[in-house]
Amino acid sequence: MSFVIVTLEIFWFCFGGSLFVYNSSRRVSEALSLGIILAFILFSTIFQIAFLLEIPNLAFVLEALFCILILRLAFTKKAEIKLILSTVKHFFFHHKIICSIIFVCWVYLFFLATIIPPSNWDSMTYNLSRVLLFQQENSLLLDNVTTPRQAMFVMGSDILTHAFLRFYSDYGVGLFSFLAYVSIALGTYALSRNFASVNISLLTAIIIMGMPELCFQATSTKNDIFTGAAAIFCLQVAYRFLQVLNIQDLSLLILGASFGASAKTTFLVFLLPFSLCLLYLIFKKYKVLDLLNLLRTNWLYFIILIFPSLIMSQFWLFFHNVVTQNDATGLTQNNFVKPTRMKGMFANLVRYLFQSFHLFPFDYIAKGRLNINIDNYLENLYQLIFEPYFGNTKMGYANGKPYGFSIRLFPHEDYSWYGIGGFFLVFPSLVISLIKGNDFLRATSVSLISFMLIVCYLVLWTPWNNRYFNLFFTASGVCIAFLLTLIINLKRNSVIKKSMLWLFLFILISSCILNSSKPLGGLSITEFFKPNIWVKTNFGQDRLYHVNNYYNDDRVTIFKTLVPDNSKVALIGGDNSWIYHFYLTNPKVKFEPITLSEFKDNYATYDYLFCLDVQCDLSDLNTFYEILWSSSNESRKLGKIISLSHN
Repeated sequence: MSFVIVTLEIFWFCFGGSLFVYNSSRRVSEALSLGIILAFILFSTIFQIAFLLEIPNLAFVLEALFCILILRLAFTKKAEIKLILSTVKHFFFHHKIICSIIFVCWVYLFFLATIIPPSNWDSMTYNLSRVLLFQQENSLLLDNVTTPRQAMFVMGSDILTHAFLRFYSDYGVGLFSFLAYVSIALGTYALSRNFASVNISLLTAIIIMGMPELCFQATSTKNDIFTGAAAIFCLQVAYRFLQVLNIQDLSLLILGASFGASAKTTFLVFLLPFSLCLLYLIFKKYKVLDLLNLLRTNWLYFIILIFPSLIMSQFWLFFHNVVTQNDATGLTQNNFVKPTRMKGMFANLVRYLFQSFHLFPFDYIAKGRLNINIDNYLENLYQLIFEPYFGNTKMGYANGKPYGFSIRLFPHEDYSWYGIGGFFLVFPSLVISLIKGNDFLRATSVSLISFMLIVCYLVLWTPWNNRYFNLFFTASGVCIAFLLTLIINLKRNSVIKKSMLWLFLFILISSCILNSSKPLGGLSITEFFKPNIWVKTNFGQDRLYHVNNYYNDDRVTIFKTLVPDNSKVALIGGDNSWIYHFYLTNPKVKFEPITLSEFKDNYATYDYLFCLDVQCDLSDLNTFYEILWSSSNESRKLGKIISLSHN
């Protein structure tokens, strides 16, 4: 029941955000796209304020207040609501077949995101786990963690899942990622309409929303998809602000930028060149005095609207990190963020270009049905031409050894890239926009190309860096629309346009059903229903399906059976331990992440010791203890539950 209520509340906030920004100068698609992100900003701000004040239940009061305010707004904007509904209805019936296919895909992705239990490795150790740590400690400033990422990384998007996790149920936790995906699709269409026709803009939106990696992230619980949504949010309001000087778009621009930066630190890599380009365009069109007068006459509106950006700036988190860890962002503790010379940047750029040659689903079908592995050909080509020159330059390390460059494209969010559109349309569209586009298109192109180059310069190569480029590929939609407008003549090349439309609709459908972490089926009729995720999880009722497979035992259920409520448990885990399910299923157990040496110094304060993924040697412990459960030879990871006696 809580899942349904919270879902309705989230949609209500999205509706309110859309009404707030909608006016005669905005398209309905633009208002809906912006409204979703405004709902995220509002939820994130409410939750962060409540936790910073150490009164998590305050969120319920603030949410109820805004629900009432949105209801009041709806009564005052009845005409706008009718116009929005009429516009959506007219558009749907004008493009019945295409919209029906998109609608079915969205409904299916919605159910995948909300019903199927989460399984992403980062979420189990970090994105979702940290929210449960916040709830246990009633604070966002964590001292005891199993990995520094839980305490030190920005949390603007991660905190959103508190909406569901506060009831200790993870139905619905992927809803925010799905809505970010919808916002990207709507925003791409709205932004493209400024440079292209309805049909080309719709085709562009389908190209973006069908990108495999974006589809896979739409049902996940990681924070990368929010960077793309925030970038498109900023592009939309920046375009409007450059058309007409107004306080609302200026305020929204600051809000969108702060939300993106609070979702993932890599957003700053886009924000820096984007801000420089935008400032150039602003001062090219407007005088400084005009901007000052705008702020002077609307100062109260401006201050109230951008107040959430102060919370989302994470300044309080950076200050805490410096005091406790002498590291503001936690990135210096990340072994994969190391600036190198220009050779390293170009080495990674070449590697990513090779990886982005992604022919999904045709490469997947060719490998599965015809035993043709396109990845091997690309990898051999790289090793023949570039490996002798680049070597291990700018490569990440694992177990003291550099990764060997490999291309293993697979329909999974950790290994997929951005498909045919990502390679054959994004790269040329950025170049064409830079050469032939207007000032806004050039600014967008420069910002995205700079983002790509800076990421290549800063981040070491690893097999799963695909996620960093969500922003690069998804925010390029407006440039793709401009390119398609140049190459498609609606009268002479209608066949090309229709062929592209059905090709990318096919890719969209394939991206929805061939997600290996949440598969609907296999590559053949006989195999199609065998790997069905709905059957495997009993239509989402088996919430422990993924963790039981990960450990190959029932340790989560065993722990809940053996350890009673109100117990204090010392948790000794590794940096990559899946702690999520233990916190989720034992809300009344007090966990305290700790090292083995710290435990031995203070063992008398704990009722149980839980060793997860590590070996615990208690031979020198000066107290009686009993091993209640220990991992077996069949278990994939170490584990031990120990009862402590202090009598």
